[in-house]
Amino acid sequence: MAEDNHSKEYLVSIMFSHYDRNNDGNLEREELEQIAEEENMEELCAGCNLSHMISYDDTDGDGRLNVNEFYMAFSKLYSVSVVSLDKSLEVNHISARVGDNVEIKCDVTGTPPPPLVWRRYGTDVETLSEPEIRVFNDGSLYLTNVQLEHAGNYTCHALRNQDVVQTHMLTIYTVPEVRVTPQFQSKRPKGAAKMKCHVVGEPLPRVRWLKNDKPLSEDRPDKYEVIGNGTKLLVRKVDYADTGAYMCEATSAGGLTRDISSLVIQEQPTAIATEEERRFFSFHEWGILVYEPSTCHALHEIRSTDIIPGTQEYVCGPKNVPCSWGRAINVADRYVYVSQPEKNRVLVISEVQMMIIDVVATDKNPVDLLYVQNLDYVWILNWRSEMNVGVKTVQIIKEAAQRKKHHTVRPEPIDAQFDLVKGLYIPQQRDTKHTFKYGYVTHTSQHGMYKLDLANMRYTRSVNLASYNCVPTSVEFSDLYGFVILGCEEPITGRPTGQVLMDYLTDSVLAHKPNILGKPAISPDSRYLVTLDKQDTGVTLVVQEILPNGLKFAFDVKTTLNISDIAFYPSQTTHSYDIYASSIDKEDILFLDLTTGKVEMITGVGKATPPHLTKWGNPNRPIIQSGIFGRYMVSPSNQALFVLNGETRTVNCEIGGLIHPGAIVWFTVSLR
Repeated sequence: MAEDNHSKEYLVSIMFSHYDRNNDGNLEREELEQIAEEENMEELCAGCNLSHMISYDDTDGDGRLNVNEFYMAFSKLYSVSVVSLDKSLEVNHISARVGDNVEIKCDVTGTPPPPLVWRRYGTDVETLSEPEIRVFNDGSLYLTNVQLEHAGNYTCHALRNQDVVQTHMLTIYTVPEVRVTPQFQSKRPKGAAKMKCHVVGEPLPRVRWLKNDKPLSEDRPDKYEVIGNGTKLLVRKVDYADTGAYMCEATSAGGLTRDISSLVIQEQPTAIATEEERRFFSFHEWGILVYEPSTCHALHEIRSTDIIPGTQEYVCGPKNVPCSWGRAINVADRYVYVSQPEKNRVLVISEVQMMIIDVVATDKNPVDLLYVQNLDYVWILNWRSEMNVGVKTVQIIKEAAQRKKHHTVRPEPIDAQFDLVKGLYIPQQRDTKHTFKYGYVTHTSQHGMYKLDLANMRYTRSVNLASYNCVPTSVEFSDLYGFVILGCEEPITGRPTGQVLMDYLTDSVLAHKPNILGKPAISPDSRYLVTLDKQDTGVTLVVQEILPNGLKFAFDVKTTLNISDIAFYPSQTTHSYDIYASSIDKEDILFLDLTTGKVEMITGVGKATPPHLTKWGNPNRPIIQSGIFGRYMVSPSNQALFVLNGETRTVNCEIGGLIHPGAIVWFTVSLR
């Protein structure tokens, strides 16, 4: 009986689709009359016409039949189980904050009540095996401890009727995060005081400045200047009355947050010790140097010929043996991990002691290092070759930020053997501090990826991208809206095949943009996607905004500058980011305002290391920014380091006497 009923429902569904000639989801009188004439229906019953259904079954009186009314008409005669949904409930908007538990009711009803199916972007959520996503016996969807990636569209429908669908649009808010600098400052009368504010949140918060809980007076532009939508506050011609607590306040649907910068005006300003200081490691052919960026003084040196403490091994080798560095990363602002591909090991350097404290043996040619902060894991991609080909192995260093002797472990094997991969893609922590559960690996010439459970170090499922002719060569993760962006190419020719937008939770493809080619990069606030498209005629920077409904093209910039590397830099006009780009073969740095498209150039930054002298997939001219409130960037040239001031867009200093400097790692030292 159930099967018979299902057949009837299916037949009615097919009839509705057949009659709906303009595919608008409704049957108009003209459509029904046309069908009746074409199929000679008057021969079935004299005096009756198919269009008479509108006279008898148009329950809402709009002069046409929707799918619910069509089903209802047949249920009167043939006991078709009726599935219905009030038109006003077809789209349901829901909002929640990160950490909330959310229950979503499905308003699709029927006689008898039908079993329901919940989908996210076409994927049945019950097939995901995610403990935080459950469908209850009453048909409601329950999301536990929602995170940013849970935002998006969920649909529900009856198991045996996919024509009547309700869409639930879930928006996830975060409580705004606010940071100001300095926390405290002391100034003389008649001087000026400047404070900075960095705000993160979804939606992007509104920002205002207050003094002692009261909004700043708007009728005193000579005294207060709010710059860049609240990114800075300038207090001019200060006097004793200006002493107080200045607050940067961020407000959004997610809540309200403040941070305080205290200002004291006195004749003899108190000398304020800096609470923290930024420094950077530079890795070059003859060792490692540590610098302070404002004065550009060298603080420490580790030579290539030094013996690693507690071992009998050289840092790089005896005299005249140059260092070969893979990648270098900051681990929890405690250690720097740097790979040495030609020595099959990773060095662990204490940022405070500025010395090597551990040596971790690896498979052959370790290159890529990726840190997962919430798990305290460092993932290693061992090339096992000098070429970037698909025979790589993956290893993990656990408890990476702990002071201990470290060793590597491996992900769970596949079919009793360790996987040989092409690429390893793991989300990095951005401004929202959002944590991810999964990464991806790719294999040579395979249309797709395997999803990787980062905590349990095992594969969970495969992602098939054959329909888009996509072998992923780059993968970017957005904190906002649960998006993953792939740069794709063909398996054999390596020809670019565009950009794929994918849902992180379900791995469903949301969009394919075959005309956007190149390597994507996401801003730290996940508001912008910048794609670097290198062609023989020059380079195009394609800028897209990341919005709840996908990617929106903003603008593109074509340049003859052969770009080597890009760095996101905190904007001085918005609570977002701009970019700086270095050149492979020119002595210039390009600045691009991501809001306006404005371009500027910093010139005279020295010649880059020739590309043929760089190895292990490193850019020949890196450019590395120093973090929130960090004004400096470092870009190595062939024989020097250039420290750049991103606020003034000038060269702060040139540090010479180095041979082929490469990797740069910034770190922050607490001076309290």
